[in-house]
Amino acid sequence: MARVAVIGGGYAGLACLIELAKKAPKLELHLVDAGAEHCKVTNLHKTFSKPASDFKLPYAELAERFNFHFHQQRIDFDATELQRWQQEKSIELKDGPLGFDWLLISTGATAALKPAGENVYGLKHLLAGQGPELLDQWRQQAETDQLDISLVGGGATGLQVLFELQALLRKQRIAAALRLIDLNPRTLPGLPERAHRYVVRKLKRDGIDYLPDTEYRGQQDGKVLLTECQTSREYTLPSTGTLLFPGVQRSPFAITSNAYGQVEIDGQLLPDIFSAGDCADFAGNGLNLLTAQAAVRKGKLVAHNIRNLNAGRGLRRYRYQEKGYLLSLGPIDAVGWLGLRCNLFTGFAANTLKEAMESQYDLFLDGVDTYTGFP
Repeated sequence: MARVAVIGGGYAGLACLIELAKKAPKLELHLVDAGAEHCKVTNLHKTFSKPASDFKLPYAELAERFNFHFHQQRIDFDATELQRWQQEKSIELKDGPLGFDWLLISTGATAALKPAGENVYGLKHLLAGQGPELLDQWRQQAETDQLDISLVGGGATGLQVLFELQALLRKQRIAAALRLIDLNPRTLPGLPERAHRYVVRKLKRDGIDYLPDTEYRGQQDGKVLLTECQTSREYTLPSTGTLLFPGVQRSPFAITSNAYGQVEIDGQLLPDIFSAGDCADFAGNGLNLLTAQAAVRKGKLVAHNIRNLNAGRGLRRYRYQEKGYLLSLGPIDAVGWLGLRCNLFTGFAANTLKEAMESQYDLFLDGVDTYTGFP
């Protein structure tokens, strides 16, 4: 029986495993991940008001549902290690070597800037479900009746957390001054300019200070340390706490792959090792943005190509193009585009569609595939 091993149980890794489990049931499937649970990270902005457990699924449960073997272990590697794995067709686990016919690397991305210092928090704290605890802690530490909360990063994750937090503060009638600090001159650099203007209007309407072109240097003694990029002026502002979402970087490095998903190291093809998800940079004109939609499509493509290799058929290229992108701006608002990038979609209708897109992945984890077209 041919064996497929997957390192990394994020969106791409699970998409590959689920696709193979359903369409190639005779393959022996293995997942290796350092954690015990799969986390739907596109929902983490909601963890200030909902338990983080609502957005997690134990790998053991998924393994039973889709008939794969789960190994909880962290595996560190570099380009040289990938070449050795290709040669030996095996990876080392704590309970012995695991041979494979095909291997998928889907290790995702990590925060570009790690939280450091007192009262500085990031994605890992939301993953741990600490959002509500942070609010309680900040209220106890605040020297005045008003909280001063800084959020760093004007990308999708930062904005979703910012507006979800603001809605919760209003609901609980907690006095707070929020500010958005962004190194870039505009929010959402991957979206049309009109989306940025919509966000800026909402920030102004909701009384959130917006500091573009501003470098975050840290938090110390109840103050956030900042530098104006254009003038190099350094200054501080009161800050009870800082939430850090400055973007992500591919982990452990950007893995170059051909248009079929097979890894290439310094021009050398590793035909039995694939990559997918945020860590993978595919050749060709398919979408390489670090989004959940792209990760799922890459994972499904790799599954298709592994099935073809197992059956002695040819491989298919990755050609997926985004048909739209939406992010929530609080419980009843969202912004993005549909069909064409010039078609701005906002408000409650956009938020409803955003939730429907999230439900699509929930259905996929239940074994119902509604992802149309081919990646």
